Amino acid sequence: MFEEIPKNCRYAYARVSSKSQEDNSSLEAQKDEFLRLGVPVKNIRVEVGSAANKIQDRPVFYNLIDDELKEKDLLLVTKIDRCSRNTLEFLKLQERLHKKGVTFLSLDLPYSNDIAVNQLISTNLAAIATFENERRKDRQRQGIQAAKKNGKYLGRRTVIDKKLISQVQDLKENKNLSITEIAKVTGRGRTTIYKVLKEELDYIPYNRLVKKVNQEAVNEGK
Repeated sequence: MFEEIPKNCRYAYARVSSKSQEDNSSLEAQKDEFLRLGVPVKNIRVEVGSAANKIQDRPVFYNLIDDELKEKDLLLVTKIDRCSRNTLEFLKLQERLHKKGVTFLSLDLPYSNDIAVNQLISTNLAAIATFENERRKDRQRQGIQAAKKNGKYLGRRTVIDKKLISQVQDLKENKNLSITEIAKVTGRGRTTIYKVLKEELDYIPYNRLVKKVNQEAVNEGK
């Protein structure tokens, strides 16, 4: 299928939506498939997060696309919805990879040596994935509404806990990392990190995110 691409140029991205999936066999099955196709272990990237999120809110994938992949490299996923469930985001991803000269291949799609055919197939499947995702969210909304009506809805579980708050505080105040860098280290989205800084650690927007008490001191000195 892609035997002409050297093994050291083959990269793969494995993703699951939740920690519970990470603990089951889903990730291992994806990694086993990549290894079978000659992808080196060191070139397999793994992430926990929703494919509905923008690429920049998935630090592992964002770093792979933005910094690691080079011209003539190959990017493999087991299913198209591992990289995106949003048609527009997928089109942006596809264009980005095309400009970098990176071959993209989803193992659940037919493969052609004609790049244009591959792009057409993957674009259509991305649209279907988006449609299915919207239907799933609609069913979830209906289920939540029914649960609320019956007094059984407990709310959405948050990924923000004391451990993450402490980790973000250390990376921001002691390591002086940016939001993007903190997101990469913690494996959380930039939106989550921003929320921790703003709502849990009392940072406020002022040209950039700064500690509220520090800005109050600056204002008093004027």
